[in-house]
Order: sequence, then C-alpha cells, then structure tokens
Amino acid sequence: MDKKEVKAWLKAIGQDREWLASQVGAARLTINTWLSTARPIPRRAQVLIASLMEQYPAGTPASSIPDTPENTLVLTADESTFDAWNEAAAREGKLLRQWACDVLTEQASKDE
Repeated sequence: MDKKEVKAWLKAIGQDREWLASQVGAARLTINTWLSTARPIPRRAQVLIASLMEQYPAGTPASSIPDTPENTLVLTADESTFDAWNEAAAREGKLLRQWACDVLTEQASKDE
C-alpha cells in the first residue's frame, strides 16, 4: 500500500490521522509511524485501510462520514484478546467494528 495514496485519500475525505487511528484500532503515534517513516504499514492494517478507502472513496464529504456509529457498544478486552479480534476481522477483510456486528448478528439469528 502506498503511503502517499493513504495521505492523499485522508485529505480528499477531510479526515486526519486521529480519525484513521480510531477506525483501525491503533494509536495516532502508530499511524504517524506508518505514514511518515520507512516502516511499512502492517498487512492487517493495509486490509483495514483498503476497506475504509473503498467505503469512503476520495471526494466523500467529511460531513457524511460518521465519527462514531449511531449506536455504540463499548467492549473492554486485554491486549491479546483485542489483537485476536482484530486478526479475525482482518482475515475476513473487515474492520473490527463490522466484524463484531456480523458475529453478534449471526449469533442472534441462531436463536431464532
């Protein structure tokens, strides 16, 4: 994934690195490291960023991009559990929040 492309995309949708960090479950400092140093963007993060770029193509007005979902569920997990969730989501090419919603919906439909 080209770092210049990611930076240009963020600018084109009116979002900053803080927003990207919140979307991929990383710290802003981590995003800065990925985009401003020779360190490559990890594959898992590349999948998540590519998904965001597809969901919000360049030119999408910032006002139409939610900062947080309308309904919010807050989960607390230790680092290894959170990493396992992120990895499971990335394997399916999804953002963690979408993966979690899909898993919860699937489980709820089993009860019907």
